Amino acid sequence: MDDALCPSATAEPGAILLGMVQADGRVGYVSTPLRVDEDFVRRVEAEGNPAKRYRFAAPCIEAGCGHWQDGRCGVSDAVAAHVDERAPDEALPHCSIRSSCRWYRQSGKEACRSCALVLTDPD
Repeated sequence: MDDALCPSATAEPGAILLGMVQADGRVGYVSTPLRVDEDFVRRVEAEGNPAKRYRFAAPCIEAGCGHWQDGRCGVSDAVAAHVDERAPDEALPHCSIRSSCRWYRQSGKEACRSCALVLTDPD
């Protein structure tokens, strides 16, 4: 494994708060990475499923993940294939983990353009 971070991790102590789901359903990214602790996780879980309101990042576990296929992240490929028509070609959204993001490393700016639309647990 390398040091890549999965931008669609679960709410667990040690994860990084990547962003919060806004009223329009898009993720609004935090400006600096914030590592969450047990207290934070306990508080957000008390309000319901955190994956419906937040996005987290954590180390990519590669083959230990059900989305890992043929040495690649299948979610990254799917996100990169879905072009968000509202995202401008030249500007990428601010992201506190881009330099270590699995999706960016694998799929580049195409993954970034639709990343804000990804909810870990939308239902």
